[in-house]
Amino acid sequence: MVEPVPLALIVSALIIVIGFLGNFLFEKKGVPDMLFLIFLGIAVGPVLHIFEPSIVSELAPYISALALVFILFDGGMRMGIRQALSHSPRAVLLAVTGFILSMLVVALFTIFALGVPLFYGLLFGSIYGGSSSIVVVSLTAKIKISEKGATTLILESAITDILCIVVSLALIGVILTGYADYASIGLGIAGRFVVGVLVGILFGVAWLVILKSAACLPFCYMLTLAIALFAYAVSEVLGGSGALSSLLFGLILGNETEILQVFHLRTTSHASVDEGLKRFESEIAFFIRTFFFVFLGIIATISNVIFVFLGVMLSLLLLAVRIGAVQLSTLGSELRKERSIMSVVLTRGLAAAVLATLPAQYGLLYSDQFINFAVVIIVSTAIIATVGVIGISRKQKRTPEKTIVSRDQLAGIG
Repeated sequence: MVEPVPLALIVSALIIVIGFLGNFLFEKKGVPDMLFLIFLGIAVGPVLHIFEPSIVSELAPYISALALVFILFDGGMRMGIRQALSHSPRAVLLAVTGFILSMLVVALFTIFALGVPLFYGLLFGSIYGGSSSIVVVSLTAKIKISEKGATTLILESAITDILCIVVSLALIGVILTGYADYASIGLGIAGRFVVGVLVGILFGVAWLVILKSAACLPFCYMLTLAIALFAYAVSEVLGGSGALSSLLFGLILGNETEILQVFHLRTTSHASVDEGLKRFESEIAFFIRTFFFVFLGIIATISNVIFVFLGVMLSLLLLAVRIGAVQLSTLGSELRKERSIMSVVLTRGLAAAVLATLPAQYGLLYSDQFINFAVVIIVSTAIIATVGVIGISRKQKRTPEKTIVSRDQLAGIG
């Protein structure tokens, strides 16, 4: 019998190895590793009980924050600031349209399928109404999509995180008090957005200036990660979006030359944010991301099989709504060519899982249903994204081949 500590270390090592192999498999075959890691988590959690789900789930808020910081920071480092600014209106349109439509569809589904009151239905909708920024950043770094498409999806996911959190908390307040303050909801959304943006920019610019002198010091890479954690925490304490701050902090550091020029700061030929920092941060993001998806599988507990069927139906409805939202928000845009890949990136993640635990904390009705639906929707939307990415990738590979043959035939005829 293996002792608990060595067993946990062995499983942790296997998780990293499987994460590495999954990433390698994706690079070769285009199969996202996300689903493998989630099912690995289900195996070591609810099935084998190597990690007890009830104990591990208590770490959800901490793991969620840690994953948000590093994965969004990594996503920001990969983005171009010009593209982020030019595509932010499309991202806002997609986020708002997708969130509202998703919330309404989920609300109607739960009202008719479960018989819940109106505001409970809207609460279901707000919890599952937005894509997971952690998952989206991970997918866009791997799937075949343009920089414009990736930037739009990442910004959209960061915005929907804000909408999900603020609207869910507001609806819980309405259910508890019976009073709806629409002005405070609007101010809450605006406040989280503005504070998150300001904190991310201020920390990013300040750290760029400091890094010009500190880049040569030992362990400055680790210090940069500490500042990223600090920026997230400060933003949350001030009532802002820590996720948005992390994204913008990475965006500022990843576009060092442009940012220093904007603020009329002297630039040197030697970049403070070098390839070493980017590689190190990418490795950390890989480590956190791998354990994050396994963690999702570990906390996947379902008390009623009926919720599996209902959750899958709800996920398919979310896919239909997503397709409509993408169609509307890409009208007259170059992104029309990437509607199919943007439509399948609808994955829900740990944010939905954490928000689904709030009704139980506040003593609301249907608390078990919130958690059960969260688990099923997280897994089923991950399957939809995986299958969709594979299918679209294979279609994209076949299309050029047909075009080349056609041109060769035309050339031969000429």
